[in-house]
Amino acid sequence: MISAQKNLWQGLPDKPGVYLFKDVSGQILYVGKALNLKSRVGSYFSGKNNDRPWIQVMMGFVHNVETIVVTNEVEALMLEATLIKQHLPRFNIKLTDDKAYPFLKVVLNEAIPRFTVTRKRNKDKAIYFGPYLSGRDAINTLEFLRKIYGIHISSTPLRPNRDRACLSCQLGEFTCPLSGEVDEESYQERVDRAIEFLQGKRKHLVDDLDDRMRLAAKNEQYELAAKLRDRLQSVEQILSRQKVISTIQDDYDVIAAAQTQMSAAVSVLMVREGRVTGQKTFYFQLTGSENQNEVVRSFIISAYQNFSEIPGLVALSEEISDQDVIAKFLGTVAGKKVELRTAERGEKRQMVELAARNAAAKLETRLLRTDQSFKSVVAVQELLKLPALPTRIEAVDISNLGSSEPVGATVCYVNGKPDKNEYRRYKIKTVEGQNDFAMIREVMHRRFSDTTRTAPDIMVIDGGVEQLKSALEGIKDAPIQPKTIIALAKKPDRVFLPGRKLPIAVTRGHKGLLLLSRIRDEVHRFAIGFQRKRQSKKSLSTQ
Repeated sequence: MISAQKNLWQGLPDKPGVYLFKDVSGQILYVGKALNLKSRVGSYFSGKNNDRPWIQVMMGFVHNVETIVVTNEVEALMLEATLIKQHLPRFNIKLTDDKAYPFLKVVLNEAIPRFTVTRKRNKDKAIYFGPYLSGRDAINTLEFLRKIYGIHISSTPLRPNRDRACLSCQLGEFTCPLSGEVDEESYQERVDRAIEFLQGKRKHLVDDLDDRMRLAAKNEQYELAAKLRDRLQSVEQILSRQKVISTIQDDYDVIAAAQTQMSAAVSVLMVREGRVTGQKTFYFQLTGSENQNEVVRSFIISAYQNFSEIPGLVALSEEISDQDVIAKFLGTVAGKKVELRTAERGEKRQMVELAARNAAAKLETRLLRTDQSFKSVVAVQELLKLPALPTRIEAVDISNLGSSEPVGATVCYVNGKPDKNEYRRYKIKTVEGQNDFAMIREVMHRRFSDTTRTAPDIMVIDGGVEQLKSALEGIKDAPIQPKTIIALAKKPDRVFLPGRKLPIAVTRGHKGLLLLSRIRDEVHRFAIGFQRKRQSKKSLSTQ
């Protein structure tokens, strides 16, 4: 197949850019960047780049190659990162938790500066800190800052002449411009101190609070002195938990990875003023033969570039491909020079080894938790004889009880577990009466006309041969397509594939069949719940 497709690359430009391998349906299989597009893409078709099993499997599906020419390698790297995040190609390394991580947002261009949590980084004049691994981590940090500095937490602008002081001000926990007990300049000083704390500049904080506490006591402001004492104790507790690793007040990040055949974890340690002030771990799904060089490279261009603060030095366990280009790329993102350096000796080497041990421990814990789910996904792959792991499985069902308020629904499982952010409900718009087949066609067409969503590896239809035919009719002209589509009938559970009248042979209790059945039953539950809710609303409105 590869030799027959050599004409796909022979006319490509010998310029820097990005290449997209696509299958026969137009789905993007892989996105890569190259200094010389013709040479790089040609290496896949000539067999020079096919020494790893996943590449050989991928090339068996490649039907077309699309290229985008750019000015230089840095631009190519930036475009590669954007396209991978947008399309989530099957054969690229992907973040397991590819969701919008929360950030702390500091809005400074309003009458009263405010702090809030957001999952969107807009191109505005605000300052962003993060990402945090959970919304709870971000909220806890804000609550700490409020307690220490008396800053305002608000998702909407504060209006000095119209809004009342917040509850904390009214209770006397701290003062702010809204309470009329502090001027805007003094409040801005608090905001500046909080920002410095988030930037990791914490060495001066203890001395600053201690001086203010002593001054308040000297002026017989004993209540204020007591509050400052409590804040000082809170800060000292946090700093005592941060390991001092250097007498030199260095600022740098450390990145290291650990992996198994199909999974990887990347750990980042943030060192500020000689202390480890933070740690984050990110998880990746692999295709089967990537090395740590590729994992770390993928992490930097997919996740690390989104960090709100990238220091001037990033220490790595080993040199990665395109290291100089990626350093320039990070410099463009951070707005300053960034050096990627392999840590070979000294304290930075010790920190890299610490990050690697941390990544290995986190990955082991995660795999123990997800082992059964992973085995079920592998079993589905074996059952349906798929070329790659079906990490994303969706299912569709129609609820049409009593012909009142008919609805459709889809659910999504990622790595064998429900991803409820990807569940969808559909009100039937084009079908009159109890015609389940037409409703399946409508819902499937609407689902696969939404080009903003990722196509599933498997689409499960609740039903048999006729429901499967209706589903296929619904997606016939849709812009995106599922990689595999099946129908799953009940009592007993039977799996039907397109073009086959008889179900495939499968033993009862098969792990793959059990997972598919759970997903089918979940979409059935979800659809019925939605219809009952709509029927209840309609009943109330007619009373």
